[in-house]
Amino acid sequence: MTREPICRFDILLLAMVLSGWLFAGGTPSKAYAGDISLGTVLELGEADRNAVAILGKGVVGRALPARPIADAAHLMPLVPGRWIYRVLTGDPSDQAQEDVMARSRHDKTGKSWRHVVGKQFIEYFRLGSSGNIELVSEVDLEEDVITQYAPTFSVIHEGMSPGETRPLETEIGVYGLHDPTYAKYSGRVKATHTYVGAYEVVVPAGTYPTVLIKSTYKGKVGPASVDDVGYVFYSPGVGIVAAVERSHVSAFFFYDKTTRTPKVLLRREAP
Repeated sequence: MTREPICRFDILLLAMVLSGWLFAGGTPSKAYAGDISLGTVLELGEADRNAVAILGKGVVGRALPARPIADAAHLMPLVPGRWIYRVLTGDPSDQAQEDVMARSRHDKTGKSWRHVVGKQFIEYFRLGSSGNIELVSEVDLEEDVITQYAPTFSVIHEGMSPGETRPLETEIGVYGLHDPTYAKYSGRVKATHTYVGAYEVVVPAGTYPTVLIKSTYKGKVGPASVDDVGYVFYSPGVGIVAAVERSHVSAFFFYDKTTRTPKVLLRREAP
């Protein structure tokens, strides 16, 4: 006698989850402006679909209604925690990577954050006055160099609308940690960030509504020509749940230039 009401509730529950309404404790996502159900549905183009296929069959699902980004710090998010990813190397024993986000110890404002990426990189982010998430500098722990950006390098733009593209240019300096006064390499890079749309993403950690940001990079730093593209799927309140990218400038000097790193979220842990 009760089967029909239960089925109807389950269908409603699923629809609400896919729309992002039950994300973050049953409230509408803070990372979007207005009613997410009234957003724009943008299907992936063939080139983008082929590029993210490296994440695996069924990882990137259907297109969802997308709204302008209204809280970039919730989309990242800038909160303490650990994110465990599976780095898809193509080997049966794909490696796990632990990323750790923590407040910068010497900034009392709470706007500066340290992001440790596996055992190889440390990224320093800042919440800008306009609400953008800005990359200030990054340290390559294997090559003992620090990369600095002037102006800071925005990675998520507050107020960005679905389908919108935002270009930016920055001067880059790569310094040895043993002598930070001497620039080993310098140059300029133009980045273009595109809010591709919103998509359901299925990873080992679960099924999430996400925002897809595509980033292209062109320029020259020292002897290296920079020509790259990356894709990052952000889920409100969770952060990066899947990515295909090589976002570190030092990769162009010291590592295989043709290799991008696809990864999927295994789990998220409290600090």
